[in-house]
Amino acid sequence: MLTPENPAYIPILLPNDATVLAHLPHGSALMLSAVYSANPRLQPLIDGARERATFLLVDPKTAYFQFEGYMSMPEYRALPYSPGRGTLGTLWEPPRFSGVAARSALIDDVFALQRQMGADVLLAPYFYIPHPRHAWLEVSSAFATDAVASSPGLPVGVPVCVDIDALIEPGDMEAVAAAYQGLDAALFWLTIVNFDERRADPGDARAVLALVRALRSGGAPVVLSHVGRTGLLAIAGGAAGYAAGTHALETHPRALFREMMGSRPANSYYMHECYIHLAVRQAQACLELETSRAHPTCGCAACGHQATVTRMVSRRLALHSMLHRFNEVDELRAVAPADRHDFLIRRFSDALERAPELSQAIAEGGAPPIRDGEFHYLEVLREAGGGPAATIPREEEPD
Repeated sequence: MLTPENPAYIPILLPNDATVLAHLPHGSALMLSAVYSANPRLQPLIDGARERATFLLVDPKTAYFQFEGYMSMPEYRALPYSPGRGTLGTLWEPPRFSGVAARSALIDDVFALQRQMGADVLLAPYFYIPHPRHAWLEVSSAFATDAVASSPGLPVGVPVCVDIDALIEPGDMEAVAAAYQGLDAALFWLTIVNFDERRADPGDARAVLALVRALRSGGAPVVLSHVGRTGLLAIAGGAAGYAAGTHALETHPRALFREMMGSRPANSYYMHECYIHLAVRQAQACLELETSRAHPTCGCAACGHQATVTRMVSRRLALHSMLHRFNEVDELRAVAPADRHDFLIRRFSDALERAPELSQAIAEGGAPPIRDGEFHYLEVLREAGGGPAATIPREEEPD
């Protein structure tokens, strides 16, 4: 089980991640999408994840039926609880679930599918909450309460899916957290919609971390989903882990509910010493630098081009990113909990010094420089973790 004492990085697997499973650490926690069950071609991914993971979660994707995007996606419409199954489709509205019977029916269907896919913790139906006074918050709270009560003795997790704007005004974060207090949940799976750490200000980051603390105050472990290095800060603050996939899954924009999340290939290289993603051309220029401060060539399974790893560039980049996320959490886990914020502040500071040096070095060699915006977010996270105040980023020339 995930705990603050044993935090984890949890990969959110995309459809073509089956080939990388064998290279992930033994005993990994993994996340699958419920929609994969509707595509027979993805059964090897499901089987491989179940075999590989000691802790498997299945995202029921219920919030997506609040938006019209699912109607054009056959795999979403094929889910047994989809409102578009066998019809042109409708959108879920809060009144639909005002009664216990309607909530119980959906809970039963959602849990049945997760059991079929081998989930170790059953995640309750959840919904996107645009602000704390919206009816969806009350519905989401009712589903969480009913789901936990419906399965005594079984581990039931509670997803919380809330917009970043629902946490900013005074009292709003507390109102969201209060809706989930008192639940005997196995864990909280927290997704902050429209929170992009690369563009967020310190107030946004602090609000996210405050909600993590508020949810975990009841004793249940919290996993922060769809984030990058903010996940490390969350772990330092007591979260049981964080979840993301390749770089495209480091944020959950609201538009994803309409446009869906397909298999977005990785097109950037994760510079793990700098905590940034770079376009492949820039990254290659950094890797080729011959100085004492050069980014060393990575020796992970992906970059070693082992014969058993897919030759697709996008898969190698995805595996490289995943492996280093595991390493980062392992490194943080080894630090005493009381010292983790200070450790990350130092680590962010080191990365902030390194990125401009690399930028200047590769620019002198003719490669595109690293823009300030690629690493300025580390200043924001450093401040949110208790470090020095972030500077105001410089405006940069558009492409």
